[in-house]
Amino acid sequence: MNGAHTAHGVPARATHWVIHWAVVVIGAVLVVVLGGCADTPPPAAPPDVAAVDTDYARTMVGHHEQALALAALVPGRSSSPDVADLAFRIDRAQVEEVGQLQGFLRARGAPADPGPAMAVMDGMAATATLDRLRTLFGPAFDRLWLQTMTTHHEGALAMARRHLAATGGAASASALAEFSRTLLVAQQAEIDRMRGLLARG
Repeated sequence: MNGAHTAHGVPARATHWVIHWAVVVIGAVLVVVLGGCADTPPPAAPPDVAAVDTDYARTMVGHHEQALALAALVPGRSSSPDVADLAFRIDRAQVEEVGQLQGFLRARGAPADPGPAMAVMDGMAATATLDRLRTLFGPAFDRLWLQTMTTHHEGALAMARRHLAATGGAASASALAEFSRTLLVAQQAEIDRMRGLLARG
């Protein structure tokens, strides 16, 4: 016989090469897999939903307080029954929402003032704009007020969307998720109404 054979009739040298190449292939696969794992960032830690909720509630209280201040400028300055009605509705809705947010914060032993979170308030009116509104009356007041409140509401929408995204999106586990979803619908409707009034001139 020419050379040793295995029990199955396969030459021993051939068996040796099969094992050798199998080891090489497996090693190469492991290098690729482990290398890929090294390049893949670890999964992001789940958000601290309670902390996000608390910061959001604090900033939204501050945001709503300015909306209430804007609404309070309307009586005695506006010449538009539509603007007066809108300001009244905004006042009533946001007083109730501020109460909800403050109740949420009290239940968690958190302060209600915005604190450092003030920096993430979108759409806030500048002091100069508020001062200007206090000097205006009639159509000039109404136009600037509608523009200012529209921007303010758009800021609230941005904050609500950011809150939902940070707490899980459509599957948000946030205690304030329903608050944000309701705000998105209600304030978008008010924005649409204000834009309609602006378009009418």
